[in-house]
Amino acid sequence: MKRKIAFAAFIFAFFATSSVAAAPKVEHYIFKYESDRAFDVKLTDNTITWQSLSGPDKGQTETDFINRKKLSKNIEIVQWAENDGTFVTVILDRAQLNVISSGKFSTGTWLWSGKAIAV
Repeated sequence: MKRKIAFAAFIFAFFATSSVAAAPKVEHYIFKYESDRAFDVKLTDNTITWQSLSGPDKGQTETDFINRKKLSKNIEIVQWAENDGTFVTVILDRAQLNVISSGKFSTGTWLWSGKAIAV
């Protein structure tokens, strides 16, 4: 009987900790750019979910697969392609909470700088 209880406890502990460990880490920021645009941004290891809070894209939201590369301990570059073909690059400095975004879309490009607010 003790073996069955111990086995059941092991199985419960294994699956309980496995499901907790499997939960993706999410970084949550508000990116405020000099161009009076703001975005609510959630980053996981391989996705970005963003929602435009102000500017001409206000209300638009999307989740995209990303590529990430650390440039240093606190600086990372993140790139993705959006559903409409827009290609975006963001450089995030976590130490200073600075953010730079550049992008290319069918009718032009942009280059913005601003601040990241950790949420």
